[in-house]
Amino acid sequence: MTFLQEALQIFSDLINNAILLFALGLIYTATNYKENKQQRWRPIILGIIIGIISILVMRNSWLFFQGLFFDTRSVLFVVTGLFFGPITTGVSALIGLIYRINIGGPGVYSGVLTILVSSGFGLLWSHLRHKLPPMKQWIEFLILGIIVHILTLICFLAIQPFSTALIVIQKTILPYLTLYPFVTMLLAQVVRYQKERLYAQEKIKNQQLLLQASIDSTKAMEVFAVDHHYKYLSFNEYHERSMMQYYGVQIEKGHNFLDYVMNPRMKDRIKTCIDVSLKGEAHSYEAMIETAVEKYVEEQYSPIIDEENHVIGVTIFSQDISERKRYEQSILYLSYRDPLTNLHNRRYFSDELLRLSQEKFFPLSIIIADINGLKIMNDAFGHDAGDLLLCTIADELIQVFKDETRIARIGGDEFVILLPKTSYEQAKLMIDGAKLKIEQRTVYGMAISVSFGLSTNDGSTLIQDTIKSSEDDMYAHKLFEVSSHRNETIKTILKTLHEKNPREEKHSERVSKICAHIGSALGMKNEEISLLKAISNLHDIGKIAIDDSILNKPGKLDEKEWEQIKRHPEIGYRILSTSPEYAEIAQDILSHHERYDGKGYPRGIKGESIPIRARIISVADSYDAMVSDRPYRKAMSHEEAVEEIRRNLGSQFDPKIGQLFIQLYDHQKEVIA
Repeated sequence: MTFLQEALQIFSDLINNAILLFALGLIYTATNYKENKQQRWRPIILGIIIGIISILVMRNSWLFFQGLFFDTRSVLFVVTGLFFGPITTGVSALIGLIYRINIGGPGVYSGVLTILVSSGFGLLWSHLRHKLPPMKQWIEFLILGIIVHILTLICFLAIQPFSTALIVIQKTILPYLTLYPFVTMLLAQVVRYQKERLYAQEKIKNQQLLLQASIDSTKAMEVFAVDHHYKYLSFNEYHERSMMQYYGVQIEKGHNFLDYVMNPRMKDRIKTCIDVSLKGEAHSYEAMIETAVEKYVEEQYSPIIDEENHVIGVTIFSQDISERKRYEQSILYLSYRDPLTNLHNRRYFSDELLRLSQEKFFPLSIIIADINGLKIMNDAFGHDAGDLLLCTIADELIQVFKDETRIARIGGDEFVILLPKTSYEQAKLMIDGAKLKIEQRTVYGMAISVSFGLSTNDGSTLIQDTIKSSEDDMYAHKLFEVSSHRNETIKTILKTLHEKNPREEKHSERVSKICAHIGSALGMKNEEISLLKAISNLHDIGKIAIDDSILNKPGKLDEKEWEQIKRHPEIGYRILSTSPEYAEIAQDILSHHERYDGKGYPRGIKGESIPIRARIISVADSYDAMVSDRPYRKAMSHEEAVEEIRRNLGSQFDPKIGQLFIQLYDHQKEVIA
């Protein structure tokens, strides 16, 4: 037999042997092998199967002579090591080793080494491959086949005798370095393709399970998909339950979704939305359900696109957003409302004014209303009283102008009323009615006063000019109304204080009498003495804001209560300083509890810095307080009070005014009345 014929025979035998290897790929497909830590028996079983294949490969080999044969076991074990891990490789290699040792012969050592080297190098290659430069996988597998079969040829050196080893290497080098690497590459590719297919199938399965679990997990969103004919492709449990609840039907894949929607308007709306997405457009839609009251849904429509970029259906996500809508509406309501009066606010006024600036709403009358005396009310009776005043006026405006959507509170004490398609004369009559009703009301015994301004736009001027004209008209009225209202308010406050605490009225009368006497002794003119008497009557007006329980407490005041009492000069100052008529004496009221040595309150000023009228009141007020009964002590005698003033000359009292008081009243034996 020639060398060529012998080589062809070897190739033929080895190719027949290699065909058995591809059973490995078939087994991989049949077993759907994948690594699973919970099923450790699977790699062992697979190792046994591959071990049996190795026996079949060795039994169908090219025989050199008895005990020395060659086959493709090296390909089998290197691919096993590469893809199936140490357990499967170890089990299969052990079976192959037992079989080869059992056969024996001069090639036993090289056969054992071939199994160990090829399986070991297959395991090692999974770590070495990461250090190689990037290449196509078939090239990588071919390189693997060449390297492992070079090592296999080296293993043949273990054949005894050595001369036989050289002959074997010479006869096998060609197939081992050409056919075997190629077969290794083909088998590795087959196994890789099968492995990738199994992982892909597993991934798709897991994704389907995850997707279905995800869409079924929501308890507040319906998810379903339909095709071009509106037939179900998929749906979640929530949608299935909803269809049963609202339509009494058990839906199935392939059923036409629109056939279940009975309301014509709802069916048309949903069909239109689906048709838009069937054209490739994703969009969302918020709608109030046609078959329910105040129930809203948000629907999202997304086209389903296949690998060829064709739209094959639409996925619909539908969620009940009724609660969210109610919350948004409540937020919108609050954003346009004044929290105190519940009227609309400036933001609403600006938006509404813009809307009404159209010809169809002309003539548009705009009324500006401003409260007179809100600050005095706050200073005298507290902010609760001021809030009550605002709410009272808001209620009256609603009563007169009927439609509360036209009224807005745009400032602290300012309101605006928008009257579309209302003439100037009609609006003027409404203002007269409002003033009449408002002036009949009182808050904390005080009369209410509101100044109104009016302007009407017939379309010939800008809206902003109309607002400006209305404000000017309001301020013009306010000039006449506010002064008299303030004076009446101050008188009412003083009257209220005296009615609550009659002792204060008598106290003010006595202080006024003493002050007039001191003023006359100082050489003051008659008008100055009259002013001094007025100040004396008003000096404790700030006590209107002090709680009666503190003013009439029978025991000693604690620190917190004393701090409240010390506020009354400031409160009196704020009440009086709002009125031009009383502005001159407001500083005297503020300072009547200052001390000559600077240790008084509220500002701690001293000496000549204290207004002279305040220094006079200080002496008269202190004297009358000492000789009057108080809830917490008995009155002093006249002599005791005069002596107390003498002791405090230069510290609490102006020494000149205090000495003058002593000269005037020292000879008197009884309390000044």
